Amino acid sequence: MTPFDVVCVNDSNRPDGIPTSKWVKKGEIYTVIVVGRLMLQNGCMGFKLKQINIDDCFPYQFFSAERFRMLTVNPLWAEDVLSKIIEEVKTESV
Repeated sequence: MTPFDVVCVNDSNRPDGIPTSKWVKKGEIYTVIVVGRLMLQNGCMGFKLKQINIDDCFPYQFFSAERFRMLTVNPLWAEDVLSKIIEEVKTESV
């Protein structure tokens, strides 16, 4: 997957299992390096971020994609990235 940048638009409701030092901040830009499914949240889409590693915060392994908005200059690029995300999620669920 090609990494892409997002901006955090919702940093509320931090789970107790993730320390504040590893929590996202509203208005900050992050780079998504992995897209996955949040099985504890009905299979919603989640992101692993380059800037914050929460692998040691089990069961929390991804940040909910709903906390972010994509940054884009070129709408065709955004469409391409979204298509790749959808394919990756489909592949994971097989």
